[in-house]
Amino acid sequence: MERKPFESMSVEELWQLHAVVNDILAVRLAVKKQELERRLGLLNREDKTPRS
Repeated sequence: MERKPFESMSVEELWQLHAVVNDILAVRLAVKKQELERRLGLLNREDKTPRS
């Protein structure tokens, strides 16, 4: 996608940019959520291990 100032972009171009940014952020958010859930699972597992 060609970079140019937002002011010179058409509504269609701005909407397409919005869609691309939205898709990228959705993927990043999903990856981050998976990582946090994995780490939470490790913490929960540690809480349940018997201590001497």
